Amino acid sequence: MIKELVHDPLILGIKSKPAAKEDLLVGWDLLDTLTAHSQTCVGMAARSGA
Repeated sequence: MIKELVHDPLILGIKSKPAAKEDLLVGWDLLDTLTAHSQTCVGMAARSGA
């Protein structure tokens, strides 16, 4: 599922948790979203919650 890009610094500042097997569908959504926005978005940045 293609999602809207999030720009809110408060949401983007939330620490992440390690991915689990149950998060596989979220990974597919992420791939769909990055592909759909490839012409207007450079990529994705992430920071470890550790």
